[in-house]
Amino acid sequence: MKSAAARGLGYAHRQQRERLLRKHVDGNPCYWCGRPLYRDPAQNWDGNALHADHTIARSQGGTVADRLVHDLCNKQRQDGRNDHLRPAVTGINVADARAVDDQLGLRLMPWP
Repeated sequence: MKSAAARGLGYAHRQQRERLLRKHVDGNPCYWCGRPLYRDPAQNWDGNALHADHTIARSQGGTVADRLVHDLCNKQRQDGRNDHLRPAVTGINVADARAVDDQLGLRLMPWP
């Protein structure tokens, strides 16, 4: 996986994330899944640190990370084209969706 700097997320992005973390109140819901967000990665359902997310995706010209989301929620959101599928709206459990989103993708036949 590429580092944040390699993905074009340099100093300004890190500063935006730090600002969001300073203002964050543990237990606030994630935009994507609706589960609580915590500064301590071990308390998050995915066990990872929070990510700074762009409401307007970078691929669509967004420059400001303005909310925190879980690591896996940020990966599922991608460039925002999946926003209508977010579990906070559909009620689908993110952990269940993650099981389908593995290296092989959706399999129509059982894999040995």
